[in-house]
Amino acid sequence: MKALRATVSISGFVAIASMLGAQTAAADAPVPTPEPGGVIRMDTAPGEWWECTGWSLQPPFFQQSPGLMQYALGPEPIYLRFAPGADVWVECAGTGLPVIYYGPIVKAGR
Repeated sequence: MKALRATVSISGFVAIASMLGAQTAAADAPVPTPEPGGVIRMDTAPGEWWECTGWSLQPPFFQQSPGLMQYALGPEPIYLRFAPGADVWVECAGTGLPVIYYGPIVKAGR
Protein backbone atom coordinates (compact mmCIF):
# COMPACT_ATOMS: atom_id res chain seq x y z
CA MET A 1 0.00 0.00 0.00
CA LYS A 2 2.87 2.36 0.80
CA ALA A 3 4.47 1.65 -2.56
CA LEU A 4 1.20 2.40 -4.37
CA ARG A 5 0.76 5.65 -2.44
CA ALA A 6 4.33 6.70 -3.25
CA THR A 7 3.88 5.88 -6.93
CA VAL A 8 0.64 7.85 -7.15
CA SER A 9 2.19 10.84 -5.33
CA ILE A 10 5.25 10.92 -7.57
CA SER A 11 3.09 10.59 -10.71
CA GLY A 12 0.91 13.46 -9.50
CA PHE A 13 3.92 15.71 -8.90
CA VAL A 14 5.34 14.89 -12.33
CA ALA A 15 1.99 15.68 -13.97
CA ILE A 16 1.66 19.01 -12.13
CA ALA A 17 5.24 20.00 -12.95
CA SER A 18 4.71 19.25 -16.64
CA MET A 19 1.51 21.32 -16.74
CA LEU A 20 3.19 24.34 -15.18
CA GLY A 21 5.53 24.61 -18.14
CA ALA A 22 2.89 23.83 -20.76
CA GLN A 23 2.22 26.38 -23.47
CA THR A 24 -1.34 27.30 -24.43
CA ALA A 25 -2.37 27.88 -28.04
CA ALA A 26 -2.34 31.58 -28.79
CA ALA A 27 -4.37 32.97 -31.67
CA ASP A 28 -4.01 36.20 -33.64
CA ALA A 29 -7.25 38.15 -33.68
CA PRO A 30 -8.96 38.60 -37.08
CA VAL A 31 -8.42 41.97 -38.75
CA PRO A 32 -11.58 43.72 -40.06
CA THR A 33 -11.27 45.64 -43.34
CA PRO A 34 -14.17 47.50 -45.04
CA GLU A 35 -14.66 46.75 -48.74
CA PRO A 36 -17.00 48.30 -51.35
CA GLY A 37 -20.66 47.31 -51.33
CA GLY A 38 -21.16 47.03 -47.56
CA VAL A 39 -18.73 44.15 -47.16
CA ILE A 40 -16.44 43.71 -44.17
CA ARG A 41 -13.57 41.30 -44.78
CA MET A 42 -12.12 39.58 -41.70
CA ASP A 43 -8.55 38.45 -42.40
CA THR A 44 -7.52 35.44 -40.33
CA ALA A 45 -4.08 34.02 -39.56
CA PRO A 46 -3.01 30.81 -41.33
CA GLY A 47 -3.91 27.61 -39.49
CA GLU A 48 -6.44 29.20 -37.12
CA TRP A 49 -10.15 28.43 -36.98
CA TRP A 50 -12.57 31.41 -36.65
CA GLU A 51 -16.28 32.20 -36.87
CA CYS A 52 -17.28 35.89 -36.93
CA THR A 53 -20.48 37.77 -36.15
CA GLY A 54 -21.50 41.32 -37.00
CA TRP A 55 -24.13 43.44 -35.22
CA SER A 56 -25.63 46.63 -36.66
CA LEU A 57 -28.48 49.05 -35.92
CA GLN A 58 -29.38 49.01 -39.64
CA PRO A 59 -30.80 46.02 -41.55
CA PRO A 60 -29.54 43.38 -41.69
CA PHE A 61 -29.08 43.68 -37.94
CA PHE A 62 -27.09 40.48 -37.50
CA GLN A 63 -24.91 38.29 -39.67
CA GLN A 64 -22.78 35.30 -38.79
CA SER A 65 -20.22 33.79 -41.10
CA PRO A 66 -19.37 31.11 -42.17
CA GLY A 67 -22.49 29.82 -40.34
CA LEU A 68 -23.85 28.71 -37.01
CA MET A 69 -21.28 26.52 -35.27
CA GLN A 70 -19.06 26.41 -38.37
CA TYR A 71 -15.51 27.72 -38.51
CA ALA A 72 -13.30 28.94 -41.36
CA LEU A 73 -9.64 27.94 -41.46
CA GLY A 74 -7.22 30.83 -42.03
CA PRO A 75 -5.79 32.35 -44.16
CA GLU A 76 -9.21 32.13 -45.84
CA PRO A 77 -10.96 35.48 -45.16
CA ILE A 78 -14.44 35.68 -43.64
CA TYR A 79 -16.95 38.07 -45.23
CA LEU A 80 -19.79 39.89 -43.48
CA ARG A 81 -22.32 41.79 -45.62
CA PHE A 82 -24.26 44.83 -44.38
CA ALA A 83 -25.85 47.98 -45.78
CA PRO A 84 -23.15 50.29 -47.21
CA GLY A 85 -22.05 52.82 -44.61
CA ALA A 86 -23.56 50.92 -41.65
CA ASP A 87 -21.71 50.90 -38.36
CA VAL A 88 -21.03 47.25 -37.49
CA TRP A 89 -19.67 45.82 -34.26
CA VAL A 90 -17.71 42.63 -34.97
CA GLU A 91 -16.86 39.78 -32.67
CA CYS A 92 -15.29 36.44 -33.45
CA ALA A 93 -14.99 33.05 -31.78
CA GLY A 94 -11.98 30.85 -32.39
CA THR A 95 -10.36 27.68 -31.22
CA GLY A 96 -7.19 29.25 -29.75
CA LEU A 97 -6.75 31.74 -26.94
CA PRO A 98 -8.37 34.23 -26.81
CA VAL A 99 -11.38 32.08 -27.62
CA ILE A 100 -13.61 35.15 -28.08
CA TYR A 101 -12.38 38.34 -29.76
CA TYR A 102 -14.50 41.45 -29.24
CA GLY A 103 -13.56 43.66 -32.15
CA PRO A 104 -14.07 47.28 -33.02
CA ILE A 105 -17.00 49.05 -34.60
CA VAL A 106 -16.32 49.13 -38.35
CA LYS A 107 -18.08 51.21 -41.00
CA ALA A 108 -19.18 48.87 -43.79
CA GLY A 109 -17.66 49.88 -47.14
CA ARG A 110 -19.59 52.14 -49.52
